[in-house]
Amino acid sequence: MSLDEWLKSGRYLPPALRDFHDQKDVFKLMHSRIKVEGHEFAKDVNWIAGQCYVIDIFLWFMARRGYTLQRSRAHLAFNDLDAEIQQHNNLMADQFAALIAASREPAT
Repeated sequence: MSLDEWLKSGRYLPPALRDFHDQKDVFKLMHSRIKVEGHEFAKDVNWIAGQCYVIDIFLWFMARRGYTLQRSRAHLAFNDLDAEIQQHNNLMADQFAALIAASREPAT
């Protein structure tokens, strides 16, 4: 496999970031959890711009030079990314359902 084929395949990305829809979930979660106070340069960056820059530019650029993002081998109690994404997606779905329910209530 050539470098270009490897880059095109997306195999330089961790499994959680290889699918576009999974990327969206990661960046939505990150954007909801990380506060940018003290990071003036980042205050206007939304999750979409962050996703495009990190995935399409930064990680691709670094992969072309032989660097990849990988899970740490340190034996620490890391947060479970899949569980956090599921929790965030459930919260967003519940909030959306509440909004829809409220819009169907008759006005008083």
